[in-house]
Amino acid sequence: MVARKDIVKFLNQLFSEVNLPDFSYNGLQFEGKEDVTKIVAGVDATIQFFEEAHKRGGDFAFVHHGLFWKGAEWSRLDRYNIRIFKSLLATDLNLFAMHLPLDAHPEVGNNAVIAKLLDAEKVAPFGLCKGNPVGFIGKLKEPVSIEELKNKIEKNVAKINTHLNFGKKMVQNIGIVSGGGWNSVLDPAVYRGEVDVIFTGEIQHQGVPQYRDREIHLISAGHYATETFGANEVGKLLAKEFNLPYEFIDLPTGL
Repeated sequence: MVARKDIVKFLNQLFSEVNLPDFSYNGLQFEGKEDVTKIVAGVDATIQFFEEAHKRGGDFAFVHHGLFWKGAEWSRLDRYNIRIFKSLLATDLNLFAMHLPLDAHPEVGNNAVIAKLLDAEKVAPFGLCKGNPVGFIGKLKEPVSIEELKNKIEKNVAKINTHLNFGKKMVQNIGIVSGGGWNSVLDPAVYRGEVDVIFTGEIQHQGVPQYRDREIHLISAGHYATETFGANEVGKLLAKEFNLPYEFIDLPTGL
């Protein structure tokens, strides 16, 4: 059993080095039990997630996408928000959310873990969001064919959804930005020719001509699938630090 305040303090310190401007209100978003016996983690804060956390005996949850967003603040407790509140209250679940800092963290972040899974050395920050880089340029040990890279992604990271095949046949430098990082094609590193491929979660239509014009590959593997890694790493880190049981709650969205 561990005091909630000690876990919150640990997390605040962990992310203090990447305390970036964000779309999200990060930190403890719902105050549940004072004493924690099990850690759970997941991508999205939803009623389904809260109920699953309760079934598994979790009382401290770490998520990437929390409940409270700047510009989309709760303005009333309507019937939907009341359901969310009642679900958290019934389970007495502590909810801690961390958005862009979890993407950007150099050790436990989504993009750092993906670089490691691809055996790519992090050589530079990449992918500006709200004026700060949240991803990395990962350099492979040697150039590989684009098909070899795709095979490596599918083997070690996730199934590929989209490939915009506008780049060269042999690639080495990968701009890694999890989630909705397709617009990192506008990063200055792309202009300077320092990136061969951008690997992210999703692409929007207006990005296609930009990739074609810049003659660069885009590979997407799903917003959800590319953002499971950081939450899971943090969950494992908390379990080790505080000697608590831990589970990752996998609730894919299909996107």
